[in-house]
Amino acid sequence: MAQADAAERLLNLIIALTNAPRRMTRDEIRNTVAGYSPRPHGASAAEAKSSDDAFERMFERDKKALRELGVPLSTVTDPLDGADIGYKIVAADAAMPALDLTAAEIAVLALAAEYWQGATLGDDARLGLTKLASHTPHQVTEPMPWAALSTSSRDATSAFVDAIHERQCVRFHYTSVTSGSAIRNVQPWRLLVRGGTEYLVGLDIDKNETRTYRVSRVHGQIKVVGEPGAFERPEVVPDSIFSDAVGGDAIIALRPESGYALRARGTALDTAAAREIAVESASIGVTATELANEHAPGQWELFKVHYEHLDLLRDEVLSLRGAAKVIMPEALAASVVDYARKALEVARG
Repeated sequence: MAQADAAERLLNLIIALTNAPRRMTRDEIRNTVAGYSPRPHGASAAEAKSSDDAFERMFERDKKALRELGVPLSTVTDPLDGADIGYKIVAADAAMPALDLTAAEIAVLALAAEYWQGATLGDDARLGLTKLASHTPHQVTEPMPWAALSTSSRDATSAFVDAIHERQCVRFHYTSVTSGSAIRNVQPWRLLVRGGTEYLVGLDIDKNETRTYRVSRVHGQIKVVGEPGAFERPEVVPDSIFSDAVGGDAIIALRPESGYALRARGTALDTAAAREIAVESASIGVTATELANEHAPGQWELFKVHYEHLDLLRDEVLSLRGAAKVIMPEALAASVVDYARKALEVARG
């Protein structure tokens, strides 16, 4: 409680010193800013001194806190009386200096703004990006629709948070790898993040089973169904419900000067291990010579990479556009080939 009072007092002090038409003396601050106690009426000399000392200690702590926060607190002395000291905050002194952001930094900010587009923080995120970009000589990147959005509805996370808080059922269109697209009616319990992916955990009302739903596979608008307080949420959600989060190790073949993120997370395999794995995996299309001879044309380098979600690693391999091949496990290799084939069919169609 004391910490909350101190924060409130600091905020009151900032508002008072920023909006005061002139400097404020210690006595004026003590008597007008909420959070400070004026000297008690009818107090004895000892009581008055104790109260004054307590105010001085509090005010000195507050001044130090404001300056540590970067608030431009100015000390102003009366030109006619050097002992008459006052304080003022000039808002213009708090203006943020121009930022020389690189194109890559602007791109990262754009992705963050796109993620919140249309949601509660959407306008603030876009406004913040615009202000930052306007103070840098680098050109703002083009809009990147869906680059970082968790769902095509753009408000899925916010909508699920509200429904979980109100304990209301939701209805949404969801696409699953195993069961295809369908309308799901769900009691939302938790939003969790596993392996950098957002999941909604809840009860599938139609099947009466606990299920997980990737927020990225939610499509269209999320509809709230029923009254608030319609169900009780379980206190604990076990990790065992994440059926596709079993994790494991994959062997990935990379072209030189490619797949830096995979290289950073993985462990390079030596020549002997590469030759042994290549013999076992000839059907993948990477020969023992290519893997074992570092001077061979079309060289491949092997890395062991740990993964939590098989399909996230599949997407990462596909994003390298032929500069990476999955050697093991076979299920991951087959999934990469299957998705690449389907993408080619769509492109040709």
